[in-house]
Amino acid sequence: MTPEGTTGPDKKFWYLQNHRLFDQLDDEAIAKLCIISRYKEAGRGEHIFFTEDTTDRIFILKTGAVKIVQTDGEGNEVVKDVLGDHDLFGHLPSQGRGSRAEEHAVALTDDVSICTFTRSDFEQVLARNPQVSLRLASHIGDKLRALEQRYDSLVFKDVRARLIEFLRRYVHQFAAERAPDGSVPNHLRQEDIAQLIGCTRQTVAELMGELEREGLLHYSRRRIRLA
Repeated sequence: MTPEGTTGPDKKFWYLQNHRLFDQLDDEAIAKLCIISRYKEAGRGEHIFFTEDTTDRIFILKTGAVKIVQTDGEGNEVVKDVLGDHDLFGHLPSQGRGSRAEEHAVALTDDVSICTFTRSDFEQVLARNPQVSLRLASHIGDKLRALEQRYDSLVFKDVRARLIEFLRRYVHQFAAERAPDGSVPNHLRQEDIAQLIGCTRQTVAELMGELEREGLLHYSRRRIRLA
């Protein structure tokens, strides 16, 4: 959490200084990042980006959780990913420059704090700071491995196994918010979970009921706990 009373530029500085991508940089380097970045706070349900003006930006999530959503030509939304503290999204330097106007992020919590950079500014940061490049490469590697695991799960595992694997990954992702009883906040609807594991909401509801009866899961609108 930020120091009490920290606001404006000081809050931006604090967030960048304590982000795992930049925590090796000195105060002067952090101050330069503050000059070229924008800081934004968002509340639950707020769209983080959705327009052409923001599709060529890097978003660095300091606190809170967001879901990445894709909208088709008919306006239907599909949840593609869930991100938590310290994650990155948007046009990362390793990606192509194809249009991403159909994708946006939605705040899942009331305390979302992000800093954003234009892609060109962020590439200059990487060029000046090799240690940041290494951290980013590690982050992208982790994301690619996670995508590979999700693909393997969709191909080789049944829906029940995919649901259990997703719930374990979700609980681990939000372990920093774990309560004494082992539960973590539930930021997702059953429909969101269904889209993430490739099935219907009805199937998710039925399987969750089954897992609860077996004593393997406690699920509510507010909390998720695995046995």
